[in-house]
Amino acid sequence: MKPEPLVPDFDDRCIANLLQSLAAPSTASGALNDLRGAVAGARCVVLLIVDGLGALQLAERSSIAPTLSASLLEPITSVAPSTTAAALTSISTGVAPGRHGLVGYRMEVDGEILQSLRWTVAGADASSRIAPERIQRVSPLLSRGGRPVPYVGRSSFASSAFTKAHLRGSRYVGADDDEAVVASVARESAAEPFVLAYHDAVDKTAHVDGLGERFDAEVARADGLVASLREALPADVAIVVTADHGQVDVGSASATLSHTAMALVDHMSGEGRFRWLHAHPGEAGRLAERAHDELDESCWVFSRRQLLSAGIFGEVDDEVADRLGDVALVPFAPLFVPDPAEPHEVQMKGRHGSLTEAEMMVPLAVC
Repeated sequence: MKPEPLVPDFDDRCIANLLQSLAAPSTASGALNDLRGAVAGARCVVLLIVDGLGALQLAERSSIAPTLSASLLEPITSVAPSTTAAALTSISTGVAPGRHGLVGYRMEVDGEILQSLRWTVAGADASSRIAPERIQRVSPLLSRGGRPVPYVGRSSFASSAFTKAHLRGSRYVGADDDEAVVASVARESAAEPFVLAYHDAVDKTAHVDGLGERFDAEVARADGLVASLREALPADVAIVVTADHGQVDVGSASATLSHTAMALVDHMSGEGRFRWLHAHPGEAGRLAERAHDELDESCWVFSRRQLLSAGIFGEVDDEVADRLGDVALVPFAPLFVPDPAEPHEVQMKGRHGSLTEAEMMVPLAVC
């Protein structure tokens, strides 16, 4: 039976509500009340984002992640698409992708396809002509008491256009290994009421190797990082752990449209598990019909209008809507939809972006 898509819970248990909840943990009502209660009274809160660690993947590996598994609250949803650029920006801004504007990994901007993590067009740097502040239009919630929130992450990310888009207003603290992350978080949390930290190894390993032994090792390492933080920080510092999205191991399995259907497609955007088809003028309706006929057993097929009407991206104005395609192919089966313009993408084994439970549900832990 065809499953139902899991949509973001923007009203309550969604990553987009984390920073507001942590900013006012004593508030009696609002989103994520269990989180508010769990951190109430803490002098400082550290929010650690473990990229790519879904709630289902963690549950299946509870024996190798004892620190996190013993500290779990009810899981929360990612955003749509369940991909890093959209999700991290929703965490930092507190709004859905439709409002902040980073609505995918690859999206149409000024007639070109912008790859939002590297901020490139056709492989070339585009930061000098596509300003991050124009694409990401919401001021991040990255100050406390008029002071910038420290953000601990890899030094190589400090000056990237994506960092300028989703972390502007923060104070970037470079830390390139787990020991440096622990030391940096300990130093910053001694003086600040809120610290953000980011760990990317789980997601990177999933993309390269899938969800096998190396992925297990990285989950265990992430759990060890949390344990090290807990040991290094005083009891009045609360450690909150979540993720931006989960993962599906698809290997090389793919779904493609027929040549007849592809003749209706001008170009593609998005990513393998949330693929946007941009139709030739006047062909969007026919393309949607053909896609339904050909891929209905493996993908949810949505028109742009259907997704906007359903509020999958939150509120979306015309400028942001223009960044989307005409028809979305969103696999629920463990496969991806390739884009001929992205030949290297086929090498990835672990993927995300879709609306399945494995990709949409992320853990929430207070350690």
